[in-house]
Amino acid sequence: MKKIYIAVFFSVTAVIPVMAGTFTPKSYTKSVLDASLEMRKEEQSLEQAKNTYLSAVLDAALPSFTAGMSTSLYDNAGKSWRLQKDNVNTSLSASLNLYDSVSSPVKKIKRAKLNYEFSELSFLIAKQSEAVKALNRFYALFAAQKRVGTARMNLASREKQYTDTNEQYQSGTRSKIEVTQSEGDKLQSELALAQAEFAAQKALMSFNELIAAEPETPQEVALGTAAVIVPLPFPKEDLSRALENNFSLRQERNSLERTRLTAESETLSNFPEFKVDAYWLRSRLGLPGAFGGAGAGPSYGVNAALSFPFGFFGAQNYLGVKTQKMVLTAGELQLQTSIRSLKTNVLSAQKDIELQVKSQKLLEFQVKAQKDAMDNLQTEYAQGGAEFLQLDTAQTKLLDSSNNQINAVNDLDIALANYMTLLGERIWE
Repeated sequence: MKKIYIAVFFSVTAVIPVMAGTFTPKSYTKSVLDASLEMRKEEQSLEQAKNTYLSAVLDAALPSFTAGMSTSLYDNAGKSWRLQKDNVNTSLSASLNLYDSVSSPVKKIKRAKLNYEFSELSFLIAKQSEAVKALNRFYALFAAQKRVGTARMNLASREKQYTDTNEQYQSGTRSKIEVTQSEGDKLQSELALAQAEFAAQKALMSFNELIAAEPETPQEVALGTAAVIVPLPFPKEDLSRALENNFSLRQERNSLERTRLTAESETLSNFPEFKVDAYWLRSRLGLPGAFGGAGAGPSYGVNAALSFPFGFFGAQNYLGVKTQKMVLTAGELQLQTSIRSLKTNVLSAQKDIELQVKSQKLLEFQVKAQKDAMDNLQTEYAQGGAEFLQLDTAQTKLLDSSNNQINAVNDLDIALANYMTLLGERIWE
């Protein structure tokens, strides 16, 4: 399918090159992840899971060793307390499970690996969540600072209108009502600017919080580009990518596989269990000073055991097997539910982004057209030609469209980031 690339331009203010010390979405996200206490906790959890995995692998793949010493301090023959070194029994043994029909070494290693992969996916999900949070804070500050700029431009326009109206009133071409209305608009614009500046300060404090900076530290933010390029239509392969790579779905599959292993082991435990173990034993080690007696040669071999667990006439065994089947079925149904939900979320996100792209194109046109119209009306108004209501309406429309365009830029970039999280992309890279 041929892709159509649509460039969505942001034209409220001129885009300037990103200077040193200016945050971009990517650099801010990196700074947030570096400063995140939540990510430090997740890193610790992941390291613990890794150590647990390695320990489980070693336990399953290598023999376990046991050293022991024992003696009798009192017996009924001697009728006395004693501690003699030649009566101390010492031993060193090693054992290795070769086969277990219920929980073999291979299954233990597989379960440990699944546990580690689950923790790794939890780490990635947490990192993805922190990255999305960072992008939301970045765009909140970006939008707040841009709104301050539009509020200042609107105030400058209202002040010029008030000056022109007052001068024309003095010359008799404007009414006192128009002067009063113009003054009220100017005061309203001053309040709007103060509100925008207050909102920008709050956004700044939230921005600094995530990078462990002082709340009121000034920050510069920039997108670093004049356009967001969105390939439309979305490739059909995106849905397959989401079903394969989405972190949460992968974690659910992991959970189902762990449930399956547990169910198999629990089911098999209700049937005869066959085990094969290799062992090595050396007693009376002959430690220095004849401690523990003279040394003896080692013994070794392979043991096999068969056990038959059963409840009352097998009823408990039957119910245990049935319960595990139901647990596994519940996990499979939950996975199918998540797959359906993910498909809907991906396709819905695509439609939302397509609509936002069209909205940005319209807003770009509106801002440009309304700015040209307002410039013409201001010139006519200064010459006494245009009506007060015409200029007032044009100024209001330009302010609204400019703010809507700022919101549209933020909404599109955040929507794209959320879409990439559905696809299982590492948006922090």
